[in-house]
Amino acid sequence: ATDGSGNTSTASFSITVNDTETPTIANMPVDISLTNDAGICGAVATWLEPSAADNCAMATFTADAASGDVFPVGTTTVTYTALDIYGNSASASFNVTVTDDENPVISGMPADINLTNDLGQCGAAATWTAPTATDNCAVDTLTSNHASGSVFPVGTTTVTYTALDIHGNSSSAAFIVTVTDTEE
Repeated sequence: ATDGSGNTSTASFSITVNDTETPTIANMPVDISLTNDAGICGAVATWLEPSAADNCAMATFTADAASGDVFPVGTTTVTYTALDIYGNSASASFNVTVTDDENPVISGMPADINLTNDLGQCGAAATWTAPTATDNCAVDTLTSNHASGSVFPVGTTTVTYTALDIHGNSSSAAFIVTVTDTEE
């Protein structure tokens, strides 16, 4: 302000504008459900990338996984985080759920076994090399209804092996033990 004699006086004040508006995230993917890819304990998941915007400017827009990554069997949460230049942030998430639908594979099954009865017995002991089982994730158990070295009665007996994986998938394979009574 200046008076009629040329004297002046000045006063001022500050105006501070704070950005408290968080960024927005648009077009977030919905939850994704997949079965495992053949031979692996997981699956590749793909989606369209979301976008982020802010009233001022974005500093970063990050995710803890990317479209095209392999996700393990189970549920994985994918989170996107948007950060503006003033430190405001927003996050959004979706789930990728992969189920294991692949059965274990039993390898090395014995061929059918044909035996004559053991002397003085109404049966015979049969031995074989046990098969093995593999799985895209992991085999929990490989069981049989008869053990190698067991005595089998005269007639036909089916020996069944069952493999169970850690996610409850199973497969079975069998061979036959035939014992013939040749004693008079």
